[in-house]
Parts: sequence; C-alpha cells; structure tokens
Amino acid sequence: MDDWTYCVQTLPKVSRTFALNISVLRGPLHRSILTAYLFCRIADTVEDAAKLDPQKKIKLLTKFSRLMEDRDFRDKNLTTWVKECEVVDGTPNDLDLLNQTQRVFNVFDSLLKNHQDQIIPSVTKMAKGMAFFQSRFQFGKITPLGNIHDLEEYCYFVAGVVGEMLCNLFFQKLPYLPEAARNTMRLNAVSFGLGLQMTNISKDIIADRDRGWSYIPESIISEKGLTVDEFHSGVSMEKNLQILESLLCKTNGHLHDALKFTLAIPRTEIALRLFCIWP
Repeated sequence: MDDWTYCVQTLPKVSRTFALNISVLRGPLHRSILTAYLFCRIADTVEDAAKLDPQKKIKLLTKFSRLMEDRDFRDKNLTTWVKECEVVDGTPNDLDLLNQTQRVFNVFDSLLKNHQDQIIPSVTKMAKGMAFFQSRFQFGKITPLGNIHDLEEYCYFVAGVVGEMLCNLFFQKLPYLPEAARNTMRLNAVSFGLGLQMTNISKDIIADRDRGWSYIPESIISEKGLTVDEFHSGVSMEKNLQILESLLCKTNGHLHDALKFTLAIPRTEIALRLFCIWP
C-alpha cells in the first residue's frame, strides 16, 4: 500500500466528522486538507492519552512541533520520536496512525509548497498550545479551566488554528476572491474552529471527566453555586443544565460566525461550501 492510499483509508478510522466533508474535496486541496487533518489527529492522540503523564506529553508535543517546523530536525529525529510515542495510550486506529507518522510526512512532502506553508504554522501552533495547557494539568484529579478566556484560548490552539489554516488554504484556491469576502473569512475563521470545538466539549463532558479533564470553566460552575466535583457528580441536574446552557449560547455565537465564513465562499464553489457546512 502506498503512503497516500494509507492516509485515505486511515482518515475514516480516526475521524468522527471530517472524513465526511473532506471526501467532497478534489485535487490538491483534498490532498492537503486530508494530510493536515491527520497531523492534527496525531497531536490529538498524544494530548488525549489518558494514562500518560502530562510532562511526557509536553515533551512529545514540543518535539512534534519541531518536526513540523524543521525539515533537517525531522530527517534526523522522526524515527526516534515515533519510538518514544510507544508509551502513548489510545484506540488501535489512533495508535496505528501515530506509528505511521512517517507516511503522513511522506505525503506532506509531495504537497504544493504554498499549501505546505499554510499547514506548518497551524499544526506547529496547535502542538505548542496543547503542550502549554498540559503544563497546567494535575495528574490524577479533575483539572478545570479557569474561565471563559481560558476556554477560548484552549479552543483556539486545538481548533481555531485549524479555521485559520483552512481559510488560508481556501485563499490559495480562490486567488480572485473579492477583498470583502476575504475580510469576512479572515474575521470569522477562528470562530469556525471554536464553534465546532465547543460543540464537541458539550458532547464529551462525561468522557473528558473520565480522563481527568474538565473543559467547562470553573468560573461558570461557581457562578451557579457548585464546585467542580459537584458539577461532575451531578448533584443538581437543574444547575448543570444552566451551566451547559451558558456554554451552548457562547457556542451558538461562534457557529453563526462559521456560517458567515461559509457564505463568504462563492456560490460556485459548491464543494467548499459543503465542506464547511456539513460539520
């Protein structure tokens, strides 16, 4: 199996949503976004490892960011990094992708240079941001985010940077896009990612709790008179729903911005609009 075939066949095994909408793309953009998504999944797998000490995650994520940024460093250290990732726990499909990181880089090296230039800074920023938040993680107990600012900063690193990357990749495909449309997309690109990430956070509260992390800001929980432990143990379903509603209102605002981003894409670019609206 060649490297590109491996990547195409792996995508639906590691994606809950994006395997659907990436499939509507064609040509160089399809190849680039699929590859970029797999890089994001590789970083996610390290970050999500429930049994791995945060300090080890920080080292792996920081080194992964350097593998993205520095081709010479990657040539000398990628094999070692993959070996170091053997301590990462996760699903069999995610771990297989992690073990096959070299294949993803092989495809990446075949991408258009102007596409590589959009992917590198975004994936690098993601990995560094994940490492930064891992430094605040207390192993063995639920660690909440402090406030809405912390939540949006976290969501920026894990999803907002993806919105920026997609926006910049779309600009490569649409060189004659009017400046007004470009400005609308630039202004709403981060919200495109934040809306999707906050939706996932609302859906995954229990799963995240089980691995010791709470993305619901402590400030929102305390406003309702609950502690973090009380929120996660469900002592008051009424207050829990009020807390979730406040998060969903914020999420809804970002999703409306995502719609503005999507509608700024020309009507003739049906595949790009579908790619954005399906998630």
